[in-house]
Amino acid sequence: MAISGKPATRRNSKSPQPTDIGEMFAQRFSLVTIYVVVLLLLAGGIVWSGIRTAENIQQYHQDYKALQDMKKQERKLQIEHQRLLIEQQTFSATPQIASRAVAELGMYTPTFKDKLIIQPGAATAESTSLATKEVGQ
Repeated sequence: MAISGKPATRRNSKSPQPTDIGEMFAQRFSLVTIYVVVLLLLAGGIVWSGIRTAENIQQYHQDYKALQDMKKQERKLQIEHQRLLIEQQTFSATPQIASRAVAELGMYTPTFKDKLIIQPGAATAESTSLATKEVGQ
């Protein structure tokens, strides 16, 4: 140690100190250049990451909108399917009812002779004629 209390600077023979100012600037400039390049790469990575994130969010919103549209379409198709099932059951039940009525109950479709048409004025005339026929027998 020197008298001033500061450690004495010792020069190692292994790493020579540059004595020229140009060499000192060149050494410091190469270190600064490395730092600048690293910082630029980091800044570029951050910008690229931000752009990719924005693109991914935009794609997510588009996919979500498409999903919602497909869900609406699915609901409409389910309603249509239910309506068609009800319609199918309605039409398929009519022949079953008719066939069971004929087979189990002995019912049939009436012919024109089996039909009786009742009109307001004719009903009293027919009933009186039927009554006279029954009395005459």
